[in-house]
Amino acid sequence: MTQHPNVSRPETAAGQAGALVIANPRSLPSFADIFGNRNPVEIEIGCGKAKFLIARAAENPQINFFGIDVVWKWMKYAVERTEKRRLRNLKFLKADARETVRYGIPPESVSIFHIYFPDPWPKRRHKKRRLVTGEFLKELHARLRENGLVELATDHEDYYHQMLNAVIHSGISWSSTRRAEGERLFEALAKTNYEIKYEAAGKTLYYLELEK
Repeated sequence: MTQHPNVSRPETAAGQAGALVIANPRSLPSFADIFGNRNPVEIEIGCGKAKFLIARAAENPQINFFGIDVVWKWMKYAVERTEKRRLRNLKFLKADARETVRYGIPPESVSIFHIYFPDPWPKRRHKKRRLVTGEFLKELHARLRENGLVELATDHEDYYHQMLNAVIHSGISWSSTRRAEGERLFEALAKTNYEIKYEAAGKTLYYLELEK
């Protein structure tokens, strides 16, 4: 398979990274071209060092995983670890999540969106920067396959309530909605770095699951 012009392998401190990193969210290759197969696709928005995704990818070779983050400082560790473990079913994109979802991801192409501990922007004047809004949930819904999931988590109670309100304001009739405090709803053993940190600090964690 020829390499798409918008696929690159950026340099890292450890040398040439082996895990694919996509260069342009507005001109993404198809997932079939990116992964070389038509397996189900799960996307983590704000993957950071991708502890969760790496664990999921290692345990589920029959599923393709795609990590999105705007900060290369942390994502480079994920790329290096993915290459070290030779995980062919995990790729990355350094880009803004809103732009990627709106312009780069086709309708009905994703099995699960994972959004764990997005920046809560706690100051009142910054709340408009929060990622999870009714409009964004509507866009995620359009890109989910039938019975696809959106998995959300936050340690910030105010943001959690905003997420619940966003579900209402999305205007979407989700087939199922589940929520929990202090109990992970999806893959209890695979956790993010923030999740482990917050649990150790005794913080209350809030989870929300939406099914198309």
